[in-house]
Amino acid sequence: MKRKYLIVIASALILSSCLSACQPAIQTPTEITGMQQTLQIYVEATLAAQPTATPLPTATNTPLPTFTPTPVRIQYGPTNFPEDVDPLTGLKVSDAALLNRRPVMVKVANFPRNGRPHAGLSFADIVFDYYTGEGANRFIALFYGQDAVQAGPVRSGRLIDRWLVGMYKGIIGMEYADPRVYNQIISQLGSRVISGDHCPAICSDGPLTETSRFANTAELSKYYGGKSSATNLIQNLDGMTFDSEPPIGGADGHEVTMRFGKNNEGQWKYDAATGKYLRFIDSLDTNNQLLMIPLVDRINGNQLAFSNVVIIFAEIETLNGANDTLHEIHIAGAKGRALFFRDGQVYNGTWKGVYDAPLAFYDKDGNPFALQPGNTWIHFAGVSSRTVEDPAGVWKVTNYTP
Repeated sequence: MKRKYLIVIASALILSSCLSACQPAIQTPTEITGMQQTLQIYVEATLAAQPTATPLPTATNTPLPTFTPTPVRIQYGPTNFPEDVDPLTGLKVSDAALLNRRPVMVKVANFPRNGRPHAGLSFADIVFDYYTGEGANRFIALFYGQDAVQAGPVRSGRLIDRWLVGMYKGIIGMEYADPRVYNQIISQLGSRVISGDHCPAICSDGPLTETSRFANTAELSKYYGGKSSATNLIQNLDGMTFDSEPPIGGADGHEVTMRFGKNNEGQWKYDAATGKYLRFIDSLDTNNQLLMIPLVDRINGNQLAFSNVVIIFAEIETLNGANDTLHEIHIAGAKGRALFFRDGQVYNGTWKGVYDAPLAFYDKDGNPFALQPGNTWIHFAGVSSRTVEDPAGVWKVTNYTP
């Protein structure tokens, strides 16, 4: 800055000498040259006396350190769930008002295959999967923290439904049932049973077939709420435990298959990227050979992905002998062995069922077993079922009844 200032002074002096040249006393060339030399000597001497400027440091492109946020641990249950947390998933809900009602449960067909892909299962809190006889199975999907605009295909009830709906204090949408079954369901659940077409709660999407009816869970809840005997209020659903941090003591459990009969298998493969078990289901190729394909939700086309897969071993009693179509699966007031799959690991534990509370799960030491927060798929297998691990981390349970 000082250097610039001196240069300006020098320029001004030179200009002054030039202006003086315009006065009557004209200076000679020799006098002007001498003045310029004197000025130059003065400027150079002054500059030499100034301290040398220290150069500014050169900027570098050193990247700023990056920080990976520590995931917030989620822990809830078995009691004292916050008002906006679903006690059946351990997750906060987008609309807490949804929890101010009974859970909505819908019977869903798995056979015949032309009813697939199923609708709405990816929106369910819990899906219960159980044996219905002759190598077949059926689901009952529970919706609480969110609704599905279409759930189904809706099929008939089974005896186990009265226990499950009672435990979770829900309502049920179904397509009638065998009279021996229907009467018991109605006797126990009363007006909480919605059976047959009640559009828009349960509608047929075309020509009436065994796989044409679908439920709208919000409309089912609304339909039940309109009954004079309805008590569609928030229920105490305490009992389940959730923890986003995996328990200790697990073994490799990155794949599990539940086999109910010939060419009837449900397979789960753990996906580390999402922390979910992806669902595959049986299909038949052109040579009538078993082929496993991704099971998607017809609503959104997404493959089913569940945070937990639980296998409950319970007594399955066949009530009509060789016909093998009428069963009592003993879960109310019962307990037994269970396998819990979460985070790519498998844990041994136990389950317990009471008449008016959700199924309770325990680790091998009798402490509440914590599920991963999220949705859960529960398979019911007979106590005589075979469990094998081959190869390591790949499990297969084959259902057997006495």
